[in-house]
Amino acid sequence: MQLEPGRFLKDRLFDAFDYSYSVTQREIGSFADFERELFLPFRNGEKIYYRGERVNSKKRLLLPSILRDHTAFRDEAHPELSYIDADALRRYYAGRQNFMRVFETLGDGRPEPGLYEMLAFAQHYLHVSPLIDFTKSLYVALSFALKGRREFPEDPVVYTAFDIGDDDTSSDLAEINAWLAQYHVAVLDLEPSLPHTPDLSANRRMRTVEFLKSRAGDDSPLEVLGEVVKSMYPQAKLIDLPMNDLMKYQQGVFLLLDHFALVSSHYFTKSVRQSFVIRKYVLDRALCPELVAFLRQNVPQYRYECLLDISRAVQD
Repeated sequence: MQLEPGRFLKDRLFDAFDYSYSVTQREIGSFADFERELFLPFRNGEKIYYRGERVNSKKRLLLPSILRDHTAFRDEAHPELSYIDADALRRYYAGRQNFMRVFETLGDGRPEPGLYEMLAFAQHYLHVSPLIDFTKSLYVALSFALKGRREFPEDPVVYTAFDIGDDDTSSDLAEINAWLAQYHVAVLDLEPSLPHTPDLSANRRMRTVEFLKSRAGDDSPLEVLGEVVKSMYPQAKLIDLPMNDLMKYQQGVFLLLDHFALVSSHYFTKSVRQSFVIRKYVLDRALCPELVAFLRQNVPQYRYECLLDISRAVQD
């Protein structure tokens, strides 16, 4: 069957400019769907990484915490711009005195730990880093998506990632720190002070035009727009090197998005999907109580809201 030209173009555009992994979305509407799509590949030991999200929302994009609130990195001359690189990250953490004191106290004694050691610690204990949590365990991902709730007003999500060539995943500390030494992300916030109103899309377009005109110089706004769009495709790496007990217990790995521009909290996912097979599974909220019971039966330890918080778990 031959596709209609208009439909083919629409699919190509959807693939090129997807920003929420909707192009890979699959619906899990029954326990049979869950077993077929998620549990059986996990039980068979396929090298898949998982991430659980509590809500399926286009406002909750797959972003690292440091890019959700990047105000500490803003360019004073151009407040709509932020630049984050390895040096900026080190300066940011060095300014957090309590964090640095604990990190240095619990460190391995090396006078100058690498950036990855610091970021892994920050991800789990400061909750601010350029890393995105994934895990080798479907159970852990489900726990993060479901735990602590008896009612589910929204559909949760499980992301899966598989490295196509296994060449964008590393467990080598020197290689990981070499990746991070080249880290560079620009953030362009086109509507930092605009209220969320029905006219937000029109406001965003207006701000975009104003920004392009102000930056165009000898180039046309269209040429500048082309450069901005090209920069919105990140490089992606997976880091499989646990650095603390919590990360080991959660069988954690990190997704790193690098060398790109984040525009109004958005990036285009196609380059990530070319390095990894990433799928977005939306779990029907009506199925969630059955999945909670499944977790309780198979891995009862993951029912606790705070993993490793034994003193809290034993309380009545």
